[in-house]
Amino acid sequence: MDYAGSTEAEVRAAGKWLAKRGVEVDEPTTLLALRLGARAGARPPGYWRWAILLMVVAVAGTFALGFLPHALGLHYSDMPEGRTFFALYATMVVGFRLAVRGADRRAAAHLAGRGIHRPRPAWRAALCGWNVAAMVVTFGGGAVLAVVMAVTTSKPIWALSWLALLALGAIVVAVIVTDVLRSPVIAEDEASLAVDSLLRRDDQFLALPALFAYPAVFDPLLSGGQPREFTPWLAGYFALAVATQAIGFAVQYRHRKLPAGDYGTLAAAR
Repeated sequence: MDYAGSTEAEVRAAGKWLAKRGVEVDEPTTLLALRLGARAGARPPGYWRWAILLMVVAVAGTFALGFLPHALGLHYSDMPEGRTFFALYATMVVGFRLAVRGADRRAAAHLAGRGIHRPRPAWRAALCGWNVAAMVVTFGGGAVLAVVMAVTTSKPIWALSWLALLALGAIVVAVIVTDVLRSPVIAEDEASLAVDSLLRRDDQFLALPALFAYPAVFDPLLSGGQPREFTPWLAGYFALAVATQAIGFAVQYRHRKLPAGDYGTLAAAR
């Protein structure tokens, strides 16, 4: 079957994505298949090149962070155990965003200037407030906690290492969210415009800020390398970050339904 630029896997994945948002179609429009397939887990053409590159980056980052204490003449427990998780998660998040951007480029090329020309929404209107709250708790709250531990405990290296991980995580999340908010509108009709608006909010959750707080609880759970007197604070910080992120998910889930429109074709209509 000819899917006009999209693959069969992308068409199936896009159909499932739409079904979860209240739209039942057998074959989504080509534009929606191109945009939604990657977001729903379909492998775009040429994905293996990105997969190999990201695998190399993940392995290199994991090795570098694992070897870093020895290179600096430190003991392994002087730095947070969760740095390996950080490297893997950051690489995965960046890789998924790159796949989504590639899908959107293919969708824009498919339109070839035929789409609806609308200015992108103001960033204040598109920004998800609870996701911002999760960023503030994760990176702002974590930074304050790290500085206090560095100043008041006997493990300043552990605290400053965690602060460095938080800073890198904040950069990753900020770049992705900014990229989402600044992306152009890609639509050909009112239905695809509604999808574009929903994606502008959904895509902000591709990088979950709260998961960058996870390295803080690796040591309390595994090795006890953290400043012991701050263990309750670290646990409370992680719980607050996860709870804030969960509320953001719940709020976004309630607004995920799409309005009626022409999202594709039904079997009876073909």
